[in-house]
Amino acid sequence: IENVFYLPGIGRLTFQAIAQRDLTTVRDLVVVLAAVVILVNFVVDVLYVLIDPRLRHD
Repeated sequence: IENVFYLPGIGRLTFQAIAQRDLTTVRDLVVVLAAVVILVNFVVDVLYVLIDPRLRHD
């Protein structure tokens, strides 16, 4: 996670929260990471259309 998204400390924080059964922190981390993945996928899709106009739908 840390190498892919360049979010230092997120992996350690996740493991510590799991070990301490801090479910609020685990839930929040999952939501934030899911939002980051969704945002990155959206940006990539938009860039594909901008780079290759053949992908545009009428």
